[in-house]
Amino acid sequence: MKTRAIKFFIPALAIVFAIAASAFTAMDTQADEFTLIDGYIETGDPQQPCELVEDVDCQLTGNQDCTYSVYPYPAVYQFEGETMCTKQLSRTSH
Repeated sequence: MKTRAIKFFIPALAIVFAIAASAFTAMDTQADEFTLIDGYIETGDPQQPCELVEDVDCQLTGNQDCTYSVYPYPAVYQFEGETMCTKQLSRTSH
């Protein structure tokens, strides 16, 4: 009887611990308005309409438009879907 109870409770405890551990590892993947976001510029190429740009401090909100530091200073966008970069990003001036 004692062995039967142990054989039942050990797998049950393992499942309970696995569920409890996974509850604490869930992460919120949605960015808030102050999170820095990867920026993209429009390329004009229908095959690859957006190109990732490095080292831009852009976010969803701010007091000025986010632009890339190459003349003619193109606007920087958030990549949406698989083929669009339409939401212009902002930055907060320091």
